[in-house]
Amino acid sequence: MVDTIQNKLRDMELVTQHLVQPDDLNYHNNLFGGKMLSWIDEGMAMYVMNKIRYTNIVTMSMDNVVFRSPARAGDIIQIYGKLVKYGKSSVTSRTLAITNNPQTGKMSAVIESDITYVCLGENGKPTAYFRNFNPTT
Repeated sequence: MVDTIQNKLRDMELVTQHLVQPDDLNYHNNLFGGKMLSWIDEGMAMYVMNKIRYTNIVTMSMDNVVFRSPARAGDIIQIYGKLVKYGKSSVTSRTLAITNNPQTGKMSAVIESDITYVCLGENGKPTAYFRNFNPTT
């Protein structure tokens, strides 16, 4: 599994990291899923804002969210991302959240998902931001 994770991370960037604390756990001492989704959405939104140089974005969808392995207190959660598709007013990013134990080198995939954000104009409606956007600059 580590080789697969490392292969997926090859063209992704580290977006954010979090240390799982006791207050982040559910009744069964696993990381609460809502907390993980919040970390992913917030971190990836800031990543996208920096990449596209625009901040008025909203989350439209998080596709194929599957929790593959639990995280527990003391685990380091690393969230990686990359931009994968542009629409007229939307941008889709791919994210991979993993647990990484620097002491043992063990990595486990927690969530891999595509997240689509929509750019809003001053009127709060989608705007065709990407009509003149050049992602290489």
